[in-house]
Amino acid sequence: MDKNHRFFKKHAHTLRYSFVHGSYWMAFGASYNFVTVYLLAKSFTSYEIGIIMALTNVFSAILQPLAASFSEDNKKPTLSSMTLTLIFASATLSGLLFFAKNTFWPTAFLYFMLLTVMLTIHPLLNSLGMKPISQGVPINFGFSRGMGSLSYAAMSYILGALVDAQGTSVLPFSFLTLFLLTNLSTLWFVRKLPPPPKEEPDDPHFPKTTLSTWGFMSTYKRFTLYLLGLIFLFICFNLINIYMIKIIENVGGSEKHMGSAFAIAAIVELPFMLGFSSLLKRFKVTTLLKISGLVFTLKAVITYFSVSIPMIYFAQSLQMFSYALFIPGSIYYVSSVIHPRHMVRGQAFTTSATTFGAVFGSLIGGLLLSFTSLEVMLITGVILSTVGTLLLFLAVEDPNQPLNLS
Repeated sequence: MDKNHRFFKKHAHTLRYSFVHGSYWMAFGASYNFVTVYLLAKSFTSYEIGIIMALTNVFSAILQPLAASFSEDNKKPTLSSMTLTLIFASATLSGLLFFAKNTFWPTAFLYFMLLTVMLTIHPLLNSLGMKPISQGVPINFGFSRGMGSLSYAAMSYILGALVDAQGTSVLPFSFLTLFLLTNLSTLWFVRKLPPPPKEEPDDPHFPKTTLSTWGFMSTYKRFTLYLLGLIFLFICFNLINIYMIKIIENVGGSEKHMGSAFAIAAIVELPFMLGFSSLLKRFKVTTLLKISGLVFTLKAVITYFSVSIPMIYFAQSLQMFSYALFIPGSIYYVSSVIHPRHMVRGQAFTTSATTFGAVFGSLIGGLLLSFTSLEVMLITGVILSTVGTLLLFLAVEDPNQPLNLS
């Protein structure tokens, strides 16, 4: 009994932060990955969905660095208040979406706002964890993010089956419930954090935190090339995710199979995210990022050639060597090649790059599905992913700061 008490006391912050990621990624998966299913049921066309998703990701990609910049220059209470406010706004928009019924413009606007706010929350949640880690609070980021993947997997399977049985009307209520859960778990986490230590005097030998976007890119040129590679990789990644229902239907599947495909991808992520610190003791973070880039493209190739549900499931299982390595790898990479003063901004630019990938992925996918074919869309994704992998290989550089593996 006493041993269990000591264990939970030692890992209390990690467990609470795991609840934050678990609830957020369930809300993310429900609202983002089921967008096509929901809007198609509301008589939206693939092109219209692509426009909505493109606008959503453009606005969120712009807001993410601004939100991160805000978090760099302000202390925890302000950061947490901003995060909680945005999560509650997502819950409110979910409730309003339920009452929009089949009206085109209110539905389009509310879904656009919901996803924009939800995506803007992402770097703030990372900052809520990374800041206390840098201040010595014992939080295992990889474990918490892995719990997010596990929760996402369970949600994808259950919600996919529920939509298959009950229809898309259950989705807005699911969004509302999951965002409220995220709000409660985030509130619990931030209230239990110890007070931050006093700030150290400024370092006169390094630029101030408030770099402009151009100043950041000029300071970190190879990192900027790395971000460009991520945009290409995530065009393909999001193109497949957003239009997964079309890919599934093309091989004879339904919403239930789509939910299972997303669940498989999330489940296989878990071991590598949980054990990423151990991987870093054997491999360079740059090596792991290169492997992830190669497998992103391999996954796209197998998806293109898939002719059955099992082949789609196999392609999704490759997520363990692509997305699962990239997510923690990118966080550690930023912390090793970007000065600590600009680390949160670097994390946000990484998120923005993947979000811009979603912008072009949704827009390109919508256009190609509307005016060509699914086959053309997928081969385009393969080509773009290949370009992204090549840029990633050219851009990544050895860390100039020691990695924090605690």
